[in-house]
Amino acid sequence: MKQSVAIALAAVIGLAPGLAAAAETVKVAIPQRGSWDTSFTELGMAQGYFKDVGLEIEPTYTEGGATNEQAVISGSVDIALATGFLGIIAAYVKGAPIRIISPEATGAPDIFWYVKADSPIKSMKDLHGKTVSFSNPGSSSNLILLTLLKDAGVTDAKTIPVGAAPNGLPQVMTGQIDASWSTPPTGLKELQAKEIRIIAIGNDSPEVKNETVRVNAVNLDFLKAHRAAVVSFMKAYKRSVDFAYSGDKGLEAYAKLSDQPIEQVRYQAKEFTSKAQDQTDAIKGEDRVLAEALAAKRIPHPMTHDDIKGVYDFVLKQGS
Repeated sequence: MKQSVAIALAAVIGLAPGLAAAAETVKVAIPQRGSWDTSFTELGMAQGYFKDVGLEIEPTYTEGGATNEQAVISGSVDIALATGFLGIIAAYVKGAPIRIISPEATGAPDIFWYVKADSPIKSMKDLHGKTVSFSNPGSSSNLILLTLLKDAGVTDAKTIPVGAAPNGLPQVMTGQIDASWSTPPTGLKELQAKEIRIIAIGNDSPEVKNETVRVNAVNLDFLKAHRAAVVSFMKAYKRSVDFAYSGDKGLEAYAKLSDQPIEQVRYQAKEFTSKAQDQTDAIKGEDRVLAEALAAKRIPHPMTHDDIKGVYDFVLKQGS
């Protein structure tokens, strides 16, 4: 009897390390569900990368822009992915408890504007007095649109927020608006069927092409209390990006996640993605983003890197 009790006690003691290593939950805001770069976390979840580092991911899906920012600032989520760089800087300057843990997108080959195939509009230069959409105020699509219109010399276009990319498509097709923003997979089927036509992509602007447009950000209180979890998250996230660009396996997993035919995914990968865009090591074009923030009255006065350097806390070393 004593021997049985001793064996049972030993078994319980042996389980203790496993119990202590229970997965830690991290709440993550993910905008534009189904888009290529915002699918990295879900792809990694399916591959078990986050469980491998002891994390359980609890996703919340948003339409991006201010919705994503407010979720992480309020603490309703711990990490916000693919959030407009300018918006996060503006929030930080106002004292929001937020830190950037990595860039998420450099340039914007994945954001485009389109019209109906039979529209007389051929380019951004033809948008004088026309209606053209972006997602939400302060989002990357908002700032990129303003840059493209400025480059085209258009000052009188009517820019309107429509939220997620799918919201704009029926409005263009029914003539409610002249042009709308999109990011794949929205619009790919219509592009291939020649029902719509692209008039601009984000990278048409040399400045946009070489600047950080979206970042990954964390709630400061969560970072202070759970820094190891944030480090683990970024390790698994970078592994997920690598998987997405691993070839057929990554594309097939994304096709399943986004409910697209594999050939459409191959078209998307070729025309609208690049691993260079999705690098997570280096912030680029900060000076221009600060100038944009000032022009948009999102910061109170001209600022330099030294004024906002506290917003950065890259929990992983470059290249790790």
